[in-house]
Amino acid sequence: MAKRTHYPLQSDEKHVEQVRKTIRDSLDLLRLPQPDTFLGRQTHEPFPSEQGDDAQAEPRHKPR
Repeated sequence: MAKRTHYPLQSDEKHVEQVRKTIRDSLDLLRLPQPDTFLGRQTHEPFPSEQGDDAQAEPRHKPR
């Protein structure tokens, strides 16, 4: 059985409990899976272009 620590001041006990809660919350957060950043991941297939891939390299409107 864990021995209960005696805190001379009531504010010390509150501070220690706050630190323990913060540590518990941090551990819960660290246990979550790593978030997905979408970098480099392709979530859908691109639409096929009607004129081919070369048409995108040329400007649509020619300057006058």
